[in-house]
Amino acid sequence: MHLLSVIRRDIFSKFAGEIFSRGLFLLFFFYAGRKLGTTDFGVLNVALSTTYILGVLFLDTGMNLSTLQFLVADPETRDKTASAVFTFKLLAYPLLVLTMWAMSRAMGNRLPAFTILLLASFFALFTSLLEYLCSVTNAFHRMDLEAFLKVFNRFCMVLFGFVALRLGHTATLLWAISTATFLACVLALFVLRRRLVPIYLFWDPKIIAKVLKAGLPIAGTIIVGTIYLKWDLLVLSYFNVGKQEIGWYAGAFKIVEAFAALPTLLGAALFPMILQLRTENPAALDRLLFASTKAVLLFSIPVAATISLFSRQIISIVYGQTYLPGAAALAIIIWCIIPIFLFFYLMFVNVAAGHAKANLLSASAALIAGLVANVILVPRIGYLGAAWAALIANSSFAALATWRVCTLFRKASIPPMLLRLSIAGGLMAAVGSLAPTSVLIQFGLGLLTYGIVLIVTGSLGTEDLSLVLRMFQTRIQPQT
Repeated sequence: MHLLSVIRRDIFSKFAGEIFSRGLFLLFFFYAGRKLGTTDFGVLNVALSTTYILGVLFLDTGMNLSTLQFLVADPETRDKTASAVFTFKLLAYPLLVLTMWAMSRAMGNRLPAFTILLLASFFALFTSLLEYLCSVTNAFHRMDLEAFLKVFNRFCMVLFGFVALRLGHTATLLWAISTATFLACVLALFVLRRRLVPIYLFWDPKIIAKVLKAGLPIAGTIIVGTIYLKWDLLVLSYFNVGKQEIGWYAGAFKIVEAFAALPTLLGAALFPMILQLRTENPAALDRLLFASTKAVLLFSIPVAATISLFSRQIISIVYGQTYLPGAAALAIIIWCIIPIFLFFYLMFVNVAAGHAKANLLSASAALIAGLVANVILVPRIGYLGAAWAALIANSSFAALATWRVCTLFRKASIPPMLLRLSIAGGLMAAVGSLAPTSVLIQFGLGLLTYGIVLIVTGSLGTEDLSLVLRMFQTRIQPQT
């Protein structure tokens, strides 16, 4: 199959399924925020964030990506490798529950009740298993199956969750989304067995040791990155910030989180192709990195500026007037999507290039920067301090991860492109925010400035439009 056809099919499948399903689930979460109210919505998100962090610590450990590498490299043992990792995740779950119980005892009423945390841990377990099963499809270039499974999962979560909110509150909702994700896992096992590879209960210490060793650098990055990306609500709980304020922040963060998923989808979709081009066609990889990096920035910069400018209107429409104080947090934290778009994509490039340790160092630096910023700012300015700390941490990660990719792929010419786009984005923000006129005219002037600077500096030209047309006009070829 032609290279462009493979890239287009994988990216289209990944994005079509994820964007549709995530968008549907996001709309449901907006509805849940209105239905539960700020306090209960804050409790729900603290429980989900806490168990998500623990899920990454105990259930992922970098094994999804490292397993993908072994599945591609050794087709003969695919079923045993995939099954052993699946079994490992199941066996690691009791350790997650034990750690969660210890945290609950240590933090007391600053965390949600243990029963709520336990229900959230079920959701974390089934979500981790489903993510793993979906990642297995990537080894076969069958991201269409992944898209189908995730659409099914989120459709069931929305359906069950809507019924749950009509009958109860936080606990009922957690039962509903956990049940929906469990059903998606069962379906995924059936689909994989019929179409790709059977997965069953199987234990092989040698396989687990091999996969864990390969995933260790990846695990460090994922764990550290997840902690500083997801710990905002946990930090606010630790500093005894009011539950209503946590609800305001959770509402704003949920909007940012929705956009943050997009670069991860791009990186995951291109990861198998990057592995292949790294050895077979380095020149094509350089062109791919240049085009994809520019694409994520061309999208993220104006989106961040737009949402920041209209933060009050967006919060009011999405959640209602009771969440309106969260607009101040959204206006700050939405700028995180620019560094997030960079490092969530480029960290896959570092892994494919054999430099996963660079991601770990970048994430560790971001964790330290975020920790220091939270300690200084949260006690002084509350939930707004967490928003500024998140921006500082994400920017630190992006700067270091991007620097590493630039040194590894010098011929991709990424630094000059980053400089031109940064200038365009800075001028757009300056013109949009300083113009003494209405918000709509500020938005128009800023966007016009952005487009003019991109064209004048040569950052946006006919070759970019040509690539987009080739990606979407060429007929999708049959799978091989």
